[in-house]
Amino acid sequence: MRPKSSAVWSFFDEMTDSAKCKQCGKRFSRKGGGTTSLKLHLKSQHSDKYEELLLLEKGNQQNNLQTAKQLTPLQECKKQLTLKDSLKNKGAWDETNTKQKEIDKLVAEMIALQNLPFNFVEGVGFQRLVQAALPRYNLRGRQYFTNLLCNDIYNKMKLKILDLLKQFEKLSFTTDVWSEPSANVSLLSLTAHGITNNYERVSIILKCEQLEGRHTGEIIANNLNNILQDWGLSNESVHCILRDKGSNMIKAMRTANFPDANCTIHQLQLCVRSAMETEEFISPVITKCKKIATHFHHSLIAQNELKQIQTERLNQTELCIVQDCSTRWNSTYYMMDRILKLKDSLILYSGAHTIPIPTADEWLDLEKCIAILKPFEEITQELSSATATIASVIPLVYTLKNTLETEKTKQDTSENFKLMITNMVHNISVRFQDIENNKIYTIATYIDPRYKLKFFNEITKEQVQTEILGIVGCSRTSHDEGPSSPKRSRTQLPSTSSYIQSCLAEILSASDEEEHVGGDEDDTVPNQLIVKKALLNEYNREKRLTLSENPLLWWKMHTKYNSLSALVRQYLSPPPGSVPSEQLFSAAGLIYDPLRNRLSGDKAAKLLFVKYNLPLIKFDY
Repeated sequence: MRPKSSAVWSFFDEMTDSAKCKQCGKRFSRKGGGTTSLKLHLKSQHSDKYEELLLLEKGNQQNNLQTAKQLTPLQECKKQLTLKDSLKNKGAWDETNTKQKEIDKLVAEMIALQNLPFNFVEGVGFQRLVQAALPRYNLRGRQYFTNLLCNDIYNKMKLKILDLLKQFEKLSFTTDVWSEPSANVSLLSLTAHGITNNYERVSIILKCEQLEGRHTGEIIANNLNNILQDWGLSNESVHCILRDKGSNMIKAMRTANFPDANCTIHQLQLCVRSAMETEEFISPVITKCKKIATHFHHSLIAQNELKQIQTERLNQTELCIVQDCSTRWNSTYYMMDRILKLKDSLILYSGAHTIPIPTADEWLDLEKCIAILKPFEEITQELSSATATIASVIPLVYTLKNTLETEKTKQDTSENFKLMITNMVHNISVRFQDIENNKIYTIATYIDPRYKLKFFNEITKEQVQTEILGIVGCSRTSHDEGPSSPKRSRTQLPSTSSYIQSCLAEILSASDEEEHVGGDEDDTVPNQLIVKKALLNEYNREKRLTLSENPLLWWKMHTKYNSLSALVRQYLSPPPGSVPSEQLFSAAGLIYDPLRNRLSGDKAAKLLFVKYNLPLIKFDY
């Protein structure tokens, strides 16, 4: 019960349902809860006590005023404005003002884009900034922006995305499951990938469905079907779904009857991990590297001393130790590479401290191991880029195996490392053994003007073109003669030169003869099929693009191949792995920070949808 604040209670005793005067013992009903009758009793019956009451009330008023003056600036800022103060704020925008609505929208977008908690708008610092910059702006509370972002903006953006999806006959998808134990939330993502009529690649976050219960294949399949139905997409519109090799994911694809493919990067990392775990001779080196990384990770003093050795004694650029993480791709490689670069600094540091420094032979083993793992790291980076397509998988896997075999023939490669490379090549061959029998990969590689038929044997060359003729043979669009092939566009893809790229470029340039397949045309073949076959032969004779050139721009410029447009937009749409889902859930991890650990799965899904799709629709909704 709240304590009594009125001074009148100095002269009355409070009973259960009444008040008793301390002077005369008279009782007064307390059903109304007010104190007016009590004051009137003192005024009429006990005038001296009434005078005391007035003095007490005056003293209480002065005390309250003094307390108000002692409020800290932070308390003063947090005080709610009274109605009188609000009325003084003349000229403030109302809810219908255009400028008010615009700034409300921008604040909501900022919350989503920067992974801010909703109560950010109630922070003193932000309120002071807004008051100084926009004195007429009426800043709302967290509940307003929650509703604005998760209802109004989300629904408007959803309509915009629905319009965007209508231009795609076929879409590729990536999917994955992510869990946040602290919030007891699991999310199932589905990201659509397509190529527009203008040959521009787009990735659309369709939804992060809250996944309840066990993550079985049947439940995942059911949720994926529901997401597609919500967006008006049929199962026939699915070209393929990229997923990891979890048994529940594989079963989900089989249950829903979706064409699917493994994440290439996961497959490569499994090859590396298997080789590193089975080769016992390299284990002591990796163990020492992990102990070194742990030593510096747990001590700021050690980190500072190592930096001083680099900058003051060796005059080197300051570098930090990298610690490996089992869930991060290539993290062991990065740890080993960094320790090798800091070899001199670590040896000097070990003179004054006890840390497990590798022996001379182990330093050589470390250097060789890094050289063997470097192509895997470069391919991972290549396949993780936003412009990478599934068309690069066959060429890069071929180049990787070729590079490893070359490494095995070097004079400084010991028998232990030769065996390690042999195991790696074997693992790669096993994990990618069916790739050349999968038309999702072979057709994509063929219609990429950088590769075409270069990496296929004669049987596969014939099969892939037969597959394409079967797909486009009954197309409504006939061979569009159009203008002759324009001058090759030199617009380049954003990429960095690497050893694996130079090896791939060397393989491609080794034999650049015309890749004409097929003999004289058979008069018994239908006219339309003859035209299509001639078109493919003409495409085969086109000079291949360099690795840095943009294949989609090539197809856009060469209008003579317009009848293959639908095929190109379908088979070049899949990314080579589930990287988009990995990046999406990295953002989900940022959303569930300590200030938002009670965020519901539905709101988290909508925040991710808004965050990633706002730039896609260019903030126009």
